[in-house]
Amino acid sequence: MSILARQLRLFAPRPFGTTFITSYSTWREEIAHKWKNQEEIDEARKWLDSFQISDIPRKQCKVTFAASSGPGGQHVNRSSTKATLHFELAKAAWLPSLVLKKVRENSHHLTKHDAIIFQSDETRSQHENMDKVFEHLYNELKSCVSRDVPGETSPEKHERVMKLQKAEREERKRIKNFQKAKKDARRGRGSDLG
Repeated sequence: MSILARQLRLFAPRPFGTTFITSYSTWREEIAHKWKNQEEIDEARKWLDSFQISDIPRKQCKVTFAASSGPGGQHVNRSSTKATLHFELAKAAWLPSLVLKKVRENSHHLTKHDAIIFQSDETRSQHENMDKVFEHLYNELKSCVSRDVPGETSPEKHERVMKLQKAEREERKRIKNFQKAKKDARRGRGSDLG
């Protein structure tokens, strides 16, 4: 085996887990572009930390009751236990504008009339079903905002990611040099006979 062949074997490409790092950093950049500035992200984080289910003004939401479907025997047709919540975003002055913006961007429950509708007939109690629809609304509001809020990175994790990115760049450079050496060997640049 020639010396060049041994050297090329040393530089042979090896599997390396680089796709995660690249996709992770791309995702972080995409999330960062959804906000105007860092203050807006901080405001969203603050709202997420402080928002409670009791902060939803129940009088500003329209709740209707109807007969629920499903098992329950004679009781199912007699009582109106299914709760339906209509939450109109135009009337939600108590929500910050950035929350309304994120709900309009991210909610899958948004109707063409700019409202969110939830139904619950999970229990046989009207009161419990009403609590469930408000819980669904609370979870939807929080998830719409938190979907675009990047997590805070600890210094240790940041340092680890930087090391992994550096290793990825070095691996890419090593593979390019290997390919270059292979092509140079084919062209005969490395030989003294030329």
